[in-house]
Amino acid sequence: MEEIKGLFGPAFGPALEAYGRSFAERISEDEGFRAEVKERFERGRALGGFPELSALLAGMSAEGQEEFFETGWTRVALPPPGPPKDPWDRAPWDGDVEAYRENLYAGMAFAFSDLRAFAREWLEELSRVGYYGMEESLGLPLKQQADDLSPAPTESLPIYGAAYPVRLGGSRQTIWLNLNGPRSEEGGYREIVVSEAPLRTDEAIFAAVTALEGRPLDVARLRKILPEIFPSYGESVWDRWTRALDERRSGGELVEDLEDLRYHQTLDYVLLLLRYHRPGFDEQPLEEKAALLGETCAYVNEFLDSLRKLMAFVEYGVPGRGTVPVARSVGRDVKAAVLKDVEGLTYREIGKRLGVSPPRDFSYKGDHPTVRKMVGRGRRFLKMGLGEEGWQGQVEAMKEEAKRRRGMSEVEREAEDLAEAFGIPYEEALKHVEEEREQNRERKEEPGSA
Repeated sequence: MEEIKGLFGPAFGPALEAYGRSFAERISEDEGFRAEVKERFERGRALGGFPELSALLAGMSAEGQEEFFETGWTRVALPPPGPPKDPWDRAPWDGDVEAYRENLYAGMAFAFSDLRAFAREWLEELSRVGYYGMEESLGLPLKQQADDLSPAPTESLPIYGAAYPVRLGGSRQTIWLNLNGPRSEEGGYREIVVSEAPLRTDEAIFAAVTALEGRPLDVARLRKILPEIFPSYGESVWDRWTRALDERRSGGELVEDLEDLRYHQTLDYVLLLLRYHRPGFDEQPLEEKAALLGETCAYVNEFLDSLRKLMAFVEYGVPGRGTVPVARSVGRDVKAAVLKDVEGLTYREIGKRLGVSPPRDFSYKGDHPTVRKMVGRGRRFLKMGLGEEGWQGQVEAMKEEAKRRRGMSEVEREAEDLAEAFGIPYEEALKHVEEEREQNRERKEEPGSA
């Protein structure tokens, strides 16, 4: 490197630092300058100078030496370029972030062969943009810009500029009037564009978080218990959920519904959505809030179901037939194998447990071919997944687990079920169950109690 600086003269170092590769490109195009440098090298080498460069060039052909003095020296003098820090640093954008984002939003799937890389491209963009949601000062939702190919704005859409919000009468729906639309071919003026679609990036982030936080809920059962567990301002569903369990641990339909629903996390996510997108939500009547929460959960169910169907069809669907629902039948076959190998039930007992009626000739043949085939298929599935030894090991582990549970008291089993259902430590659940049982016992012993 020092010899190259000496060869090109004292201005080389500062110039290279100032201009980088553009400087190297410019001097490589100056034929007169290259000839002068080459002559300087030959004079210096004759006087014993440039030993390292001489050794480097000694093994080169005449063409190789000529290429070195034209552009090859740049590979020695300039460090190799590092990986691009941002996606728009790559070709063909070369640092033009706006051009990159326009291309991304217009659709770049054709340029990718790796879905994971393409997904990462979008996820990084969503992380950069973030969730806009509402215009905070007015409490109104932002809408997609007039140009569908435009990325999300780097800052909120203007309210007192080229776009104006309008709340439609009799509803919460908001539209935006964009005064800077495409030019009218006939009139020559800028048209007014009505925008009602959410920002594309908001939709994508909303969908991703809903897919992660959402769980299918029994909406009919949920609506029945919502008035009892709906949280007050500043509370979460989890707070009310646990309090309702504490108050009703003695039993009843509410406790059964709470324990069966389980997914209070999804309810807290939906509540977060409603509180954010509906300013003043907590001031509404309880019945209205509960109805909104229940209805939103129903839409979450539909979204999750549609998303699962889409992914299933992409993976194994058949045109004209959609996706063949095999998980339910496979699950029943696996259950039959478990009942046979773990619990040791007969085919007739398994059929009764799973709701499979015995054949008419069972009384004298003693065979239950439907259940027998179910057990066989279930074992095959299990051995395909776990291997022969793996399934046998799982059978023994499940038998040990059943034996352990049978050895527990009713209180211990109830505590373990509570801990597993709500994700709390077993010791805390055990203490809770024991206290509830003690309180119930004291209530029964009080004078006048039934």
